[in-house]
Amino acid sequence: MRRVFLFAVAFLSLAFGSLLLAQNIDAEIRSHLLKIEKGQSEEVKKALPDLLAKYPQNPAVMYLQGKLTTNGVDAAKNYQSIVDNFPRSEWADDALYALYQYYYALGLYKSADIKLQQLRKEYPTSPFVTGKQLREVPSQEDEIVKLPTKEIAPVETTKQIVPEIQPATEPYTLQVGAYSTLQNAEKQKNFFENIGVNVEVTNKVRGGRSLYLVWAGSFTTADEAKAFGKQVKQKYKIDSIVVEKY
Repeated sequence: MRRVFLFAVAFLSLAFGSLLLAQNIDAEIRSHLLKIEKGQSEEVKKALPDLLAKYPQNPAVMYLQGKLTTNGVDAAKNYQSIVDNFPRSEWADDALYALYQYYYALGLYKSADIKLQQLRKEYPTSPFVTGKQLREVPSQEDEIVKLPTKEIAPVETTKQIVPEIQPATEPYTLQVGAYSTLQNAEKQKNFFENIGVNVEVTNKVRGGRSLYLVWAGSFTTADEAKAFGKQVKQKYKIDSIVVEKY
């Protein structure tokens, strides 16, 4: 009986220790994500190798790695791995929402819709479902450029990053749309030109489809592009992804 009691105590201690460790890791990752939001990605990148070494295959660390990855394909693989292998993790709905944003930004609306419906079905209490307005995915045949309905005011320069209108020589830009028709791409381009941002439309073939990608701004670092993307999201409710052009 004594052995059973000692075994139970040891088991509970181990379980409690594991839970406490997981909570500590999650808290640390949230702290790093906050730094990324503040434009301190380079500082977080220095901490990532140690985190990967200490906590391999940890969903929180994998999510952070995806956030720091500038290559969209590699980031999507990270997020999908979390959804597939850690579906009960608190990071699974974050990863699924990131996948939805990724496919939407590429103009792959069918894939984006699949992720959106999965998010709503498997994580109905997620803040991404209950606390944020998810953009409805337009059909391939009837793309809609959702622009603000109110009069567009110039972007305030105080404490905001406004890309200078100049030849796009910097390596990073912000992809603010991907459309199957040039007409819709031009609408998005005109919107950003109206608020003083240099824009270009480039044609790419992805998955056998011809897409017109709208790139806004020209940035020296990925952090600058992310910071501007955050402003665009807050002010105009337009999703975006950072693209490395060169």
